Amino acid sequence: MAVRPAQKLPFTHGFHSYPARMHPEIAGRVLERFAPAGTRVLDPFVGAGTPALEALRAGLSLTGVDIARVALEIAWVRTRVLVPETCRAVEREGARLAQLARRLEPDEAPLPVWARGVRQWFAAATLREIATLKLLIDQVRAADLRRMLTCVLSSLLVKLSRQASDSVTVRDRAERSWSRGASLGLFRSKCTELTKRLLALSSDLHRRRVTAVEPRLERADARTVRLEPEAFGLVLTSPPYPATYDYASHHQLRHALYGDDDAFVREHEIGSRRELAARTDAVSRYREATETWMRNIWRALAQDGQMIVLIGDGTAAGRTIQTADLVAGVAARLGGHAVARASQLRPDWTRGGGAKREHLMLIRK
Repeated sequence: MAVRPAQKLPFTHGFHSYPARMHPEIAGRVLERFAPAGTRVLDPFVGAGTPALEALRAGLSLTGVDIARVALEIAWVRTRVLVPETCRAVEREGARLAQLARRLEPDEAPLPVWARGVRQWFAAATLREIATLKLLIDQVRAADLRRMLTCVLSSLLVKLSRQASDSVTVRDRAERSWSRGASLGLFRSKCTELTKRLLALSSDLHRRRVTAVEPRLERADARTVRLEPEAFGLVLTSPPYPATYDYASHHQLRHALYGDDDAFVREHEIGSRRELAARTDAVSRYREATETWMRNIWRALAQDGQMIVLIGDGTAAGRTIQTADLVAGVAARLGGHAVARASQLRPDWTRGGGAKREHLMLIRK
């Protein structure tokens, strides 16, 4: 399935960066082919909500599950369908708050507790501006608008920080120096961008006469989440790649912004790099976790349902974890059948270069 990765992501897809997200063309084409009208879709690793947004654009009902509150907030914002006036409120309020923050004297205010915990990652003046914006956002009366503005600020944190990137959670060797007020200007611009993306989404749905169904988003572990038996015709998901990512660390700057810590994510994250990278039993541990979540989700899949999984191989203790064969084996033990797969080589940055395979798999119950 060829996609156009260099093309600018449409609608709200590109609003907030997120490690290893599914390309929207993959999600859109899968739903077009395997989810006829009325299909209930399940994504037990919803992340930033790419399948959720594409399901909404197709007029389909989707339930999304994730362990990270950060992810669920991004997915929620990206799937807002609003009237134009409400969309423009984001831009107006962003401009108002940025202007108000410029008039305050942030150097005189003590840093809130959440900001003190991340101050080693920011220049002092930049962190005080971020803290001032957060204080002003928290005073916005409309709850939905407050959530959207918080997510705008969340989208800027890594860019404004000393962290190398969203995926590389170490200090950047070539740190950028932000001038005073720069974060306020970026916040205002990002609010304008989100407004335009939300308007484009609502206009697209109106033009195609699609009735949007708001996704149901739940914070839970895919291995234990309670779902209605045989309720979903399609599972479309991209589970964690083994020994590749550490989502608790990727969002280390954002947890506190949402009044959260990373304890739940660290406890429930599957296949994290910190857990598996040096373990000789990594394959068996990852297989066990995969069988647990697939068995739980299998019960929620209709008798004639299908599961489509996007997953990549990983490397632990010098050994490659062949995820396609692993997933196919689990499906067979559950009584299913992996009927098709498409694979491609992708760069493997966890080994300082080289390549590994990524797989799109179709499994039938």
